[in-house]
Amino acid sequence: MRLGVLVYVDDKKEIVDEFHWLYRSMIVSGVFARGGELIAVCHPNVIAQLPTDDRIVVIPGLPFADQHAEWAGYGYINSIANLCDPAVLAVCRSYDAILKTDCDTFVAPALASFEPTGLCFGFGAYAYQEEVRRKLSECSARWGFPHSGLHNVGASVLGPTEFVGNFVQAQLDYCHKLLDEEFRDVQGEWPGWCKNVLTMYAGELALRRTYPQRCSLGLLDHLPYADRTLGGDVLHIHGWHTDQYWSKHHFRAGAYDHMAPGDIDRTTLGGYCHWLAVTPTDDLRAGAGGA
Repeated sequence: MRLGVLVYVDDKKEIVDEFHWLYRSMIVSGVFARGGELIAVCHPNVIAQLPTDDRIVVIPGLPFADQHAEWAGYGYINSIANLCDPAVLAVCRSYDAILKTDCDTFVAPALASFEPTGLCFGFGAYAYQEEVRRKLSECSARWGFPHSGLHNVGASVLGPTEFVGNFVQAQLDYCHKLLDEEFRDVQGEWPGWCKNVLTMYAGELALRRTYPQRCSLGLLDHLPYADRTLGGDVLHIHGWHTDQYWSKHHFRAGAYDHMAPGDIDRTTLGGYCHWLAVTPTDDLRAGAGGA
């Protein structure tokens, strides 16, 4: 199976740094060795800052939010709209499966041999309030399909290429609908019905419209914690905002500078992320036999 890992890389130093973490995980996990590639849809300004590797397919793309006034200042839309551009979807069709994700993620060794037959997600955390669940059900009914009560669908999605393409296009449709009908003049307040997580709401609604009976939750976007072993049931780890080790924010603030790379327990999810963030790419390539 040929896997494409699809991300949007914006013109921000921290996002470029995170892309390098993801790239290193592609080396160490064996995903590159199994024929996988990174599809980097990126701001033209950052192309020269990406690793030089034929396994990175670079597609220049200015941020969708900068080109559409109604989305000004809402950068989250770029990770959907820029990735379902027709030119991007055409590139994706050369792969058997696509993992659409964010730069602050790490693929795990179990992903190298995993072959999805439906859509795979992690868990989100946007619909724990009754108000949010009610509004999502109302939107679903208003737009012509019933809601089964499945909430908190994660941000990343993995599946057969056709499935992922159909899903992200539906997700963008619901981003526009939610903006027009729910958040045109309303911001809302987290953790209630809130514009800040509009793209997550749209993902849940898109799943209901596309493949509600062909999906699995809990396989992606695992938390980068040190109390879980990097086992065969972990495909992908997300550097979520957290105060618990491993935290990308604490890492950037120097909180882990006292830890020598050789002392990091990379058999845990947190240690694996930390190790990839601090280890030079050339060292990882050498350890992977030059991969």
